[in-house]
Amino acid sequence: MAVEDGTCVMVPRGYHPVGAPHGYDLYYLKVMAGPVRQWHFNNDPAHEWIVKK
Repeated sequence: MAVEDGTCVMVPRGYHPVGAPHGYDLYYLKVMAGPVRQWHFNNDPAHEWIVKK
């Protein structure tokens, strides 16, 4: 999904990749709603190597 400056999108499921080229600003806001608010993070297995220590 490609988004442009000033746009807002909702991604209800799946992976939510985000990135910006060097020299550009990026603002990424996650909002939680509903009676039970718990983050459940999972990395895309194809890109797990990026965060492995």
